[in-house]
Parts: sequence; C-alpha cells; structure tokens
Amino acid sequence: MVLFSISATTAGAEKVTFESIILRKNKELHKKYKALKFSCVSSEGTSVWQCMGNEQKIALGDGMIILYQLAAEAAAEIILEIKEQHIIRTLLRDEFDFSGKEESERIIKHCVSLLEKGKGTPNEPWKRRYLMLTKSLQQCLLESSDLNIDGFISFRLQNYGVELREIIEYAVDEFLVDRQYEEFVGLLKYFVYFQEPQIPLVHVVHKGGQELLLFDEFMNPLENKSNEGVFVERIDQQDMEMEDAVVSTLISVSPAKLILHTRDTQMPAVKTLLQIFDKRVEICHYCPDCDVFFREKEKI
Repeated sequence: MVLFSISATTAGAEKVTFESIILRKNKELHKKYKALKFSCVSSEGTSVWQCMGNEQKIALGDGMIILYQLAAEAAAEIILEIKEQHIIRTLLRDEFDFSGKEESERIIKHCVSLLEKGKGTPNEPWKRRYLMLTKSLQQCLLESSDLNIDGFISFRLQNYGVELREIIEYAVDEFLVDRQYEEFVGLLKYFVYFQEPQIPLVHVVHKGGQELLLFDEFMNPLENKSNEGVFVERIDQQDMEMEDAVVSTLISVSPAKLILHTRDTQMPAVKTLLQIFDKRVEICHYCPDCDVFFREKEKI
C-alpha cells in the first residue's frame, strides 16, 4: 500500500532539484526502513515521491510518526529550495501595490538575499523556517498521506507565511527608503550641475567610516555653511547624519573641483559625494596633502 505520496509542480531545473532532495532523503529512509520501497517520478511538469510498504510493520510505536517527519523534512526543503521565490512573487503581486516589473524585481532580489540559506551550515533564519514547515507538513501527512505541496502553499502556510510577509514588508520599506534617497540625490545632482562655481577647489578628507573633513584649496579648514539655502533644509529633513553638514556645505560653496581623499570609495558617504558632484570629483588615495591623516589613523 502507499504510505505517503508527495507531489509538486516542477519545471526545468526545479525537477532536478526535487529529485536531488528526494535522493538524499531516500538514502536516510532506506537505512531506517529497509522493507519500504521509494520511488520518484517526474512527468508533464509534475514530480511525485511515493513510499510503499506494509503499514502494519511500521505502525508500532512511533514508526509512522517518524516516517512522516522524515518525509515532511524533505517536503520542507523542496518548498524552501524550489517554491519560496514563487511564493514571494505571489504575495508581492497580490498583497502589495507594486505593479512595475523593475520595482518588483528589486524587492524580490532583496527578499531572496534575506532568505538565503548561507554557505555550509544553514543559517538560523533558514533553519527556523525549515522547522516551521516541517512541523506543519508532518501534521498534514498525519491527516492525509496524499500531500500536494502546491495545495499546501495555497491553504496551509500558517506561521511560515506570516514570516514571509514580514520579510516582504521589510524589503518594501527598504526599497521605498532607497528610492526616496535616489530621487533626492538626483535632485541635488541636477542642482549642482547648473550651479555656478563659487570657489576653485575643496579637499574632502575621508578619515574612516562616515567621518569627513573639509578644507579649502590651501588645506585650511572650511567653514561649515550647513545652515544656508533651501537645499540644506531638504537635506536636514532626510536625516543624513554627518553627510548632512558635509553635503550642505559643499553645495553652499559650490567648488569647481572637489578632491576626495579616501581609501574606500564604497562607503555610503563617499558614494553620495561621487553621485552628487559627479565629474567635479577627483579621487586621491594618497598624496602629501592627506599624508598626515593617513599616518594619524592609518587609513582614510
């Protein structure tokens, strides 16, 4: 008799992943249940994993419970490896107002990065979702030995679904903040492009982290002018912390050229200056003007 049958729609590489997961789990099951027969068949976009044997031989004690637990573990892995990204797409489409393909793809990409299993040993968030799914899938198998994974996803996500929704909400919030920041930086870049230079040169020394120092062309400290101008007020509203005063001052003095002394062009504050001032910026990794700061901090 069929002790359990677990099926799922699979396409392309999903079929290979499904069979790979089942192959690993079958090896574990064969060691524990030598009398049972396991099969995995894929056809017409559907993969089916079946277990056949004499129920009476394993019904004693916790035999069936353990069998269903092991089967549920495989089904949970199938959902995490094959179905999770599809679930995210469906939830984002049905429950969040993002119709643009580019916007949706950015959010999905961020969600996927948050849900990654990690290399080697699975990370804690992945293991938590795996355990939640295993418990729920095992309960489904105890209720009915015929389990369709797609049906389970549609009607029985429970706590796992709640966690996915929270992750999507977080990714959406991050996307909206990033988009607002990008729009604001674009506005500043546009303003700087048409602004007439007021001084020939400003040196920006990146001492490390978000710490930036401003100097004029003679390497004298530049007076902070962060309280001037309409764009300064807009920057303040963006809560840009240290970038706030630096960018405000630079926009106020409008240098024809900006020499940015840094060893890390990927830091947020540095990237912001590169975006706003664009072709006015020259990168310096080391020179006599910034040597003292290199020696003081051993980095900029």
